[in-house]
Amino acid sequence: MRLPVQRWIDRWNAYWFPETSTLYLSITRIVMVATQLFWLSRPLRDHLILVEKNTEFINPQLLISAITTIFPRDLLFSTSGFSVFYWVVWVAGLLALVGLFTRVSLFVFALGTWILIAHIYSYGDRHHTEAVFVIVLMALAFAPSGKRLSLDALLRRRARKTADESDRVDTAMWPLKLAHVLLAMTYFSTGMTKIIFGGPQWLNGYTLQGYTFADAVNRNIPLGIWLGQQHKLAIVLSVFTILLETFFFVSLFLPRVAPLIFISAFFFQVGLLLTGGHDFYQHMVLLVLLLFFITPDWWRTLWAKYLGRSSPPISARPAIPR
Repeated sequence: MRLPVQRWIDRWNAYWFPETSTLYLSITRIVMVATQLFWLSRPLRDHLILVEKNTEFINPQLLISAITTIFPRDLLFSTSGFSVFYWVVWVAGLLALVGLFTRVSLFVFALGTWILIAHIYSYGDRHHTEAVFVIVLMALAFAPSGKRLSLDALLRRRARKTADESDRVDTAMWPLKLAHVLLAMTYFSTGMTKIIFGGPQWLNGYTLQGYTFADAVNRNIPLGIWLGQQHKLAIVLSVFTILLETFFFVSLFLPRVAPLIFISAFFFQVGLLLTGGHDFYQHMVLLVLLLFFITPDWWRTLWAKYLGRSSPPISARPAIPR
């Protein structure tokens, strides 16, 4: 008979470390690194303009303060120093993308990305859209992200001159689980902030109308200007926003409804982009990855049903100890 504490430990391990293939993790590595490299990275010129025009940081972020405490400021934050650093990060990103020296290149790329973002935000303009994404990007460096779909895997196969060894491990899902938990915390925090500081008045529609109309006018977004004049629709969307943000965490405990919540959250973010210009692209990418990889049974069932194909399950749902 298991002790209650041991039972909870077993449940914890079953949630975070189910035995599964590394394929989804490897796809996640490719998607996230490519997204950061070719879509979300700020160009070098943006950094150099800030370095050239500012001799001091306006609001240095913790990471930047730590670097300038250890090293002279001009060592990194000069046009030549920062140019070298920027391209080192890019090379590390390309190596992580193709999976060469995967763990090291992922770590260097993730840490470099943290520094690049902190640098941009050390001049007074701060946001939070990148936070969850770059935390998960770093987590990939500590998981077997290069075991499949990588040059490292190809080189291992050639060195052994044998077929692939089994790639089922119990450390392949935790970065995706971490992304799920962090998004749940983010949405819950946002929803509770609206409830605590806005109260029932946040649901009256006028608050959403005001925010949407102001953002849309400032950014010249016709759809947002139109929405800002639709009071009844704004009431419905206000209620939907509160319900989604506050109860997103339900997807952690009810895997059957998780895909519906992920899809709703994805279109919620698309709606914010199209009506207010709020570009939470990082959240969108993570939601798509979670939709297909956290609970893959739904799309694998549809694949088999409508395309008439079946394949062995790539990931097994762990049995939760009783």
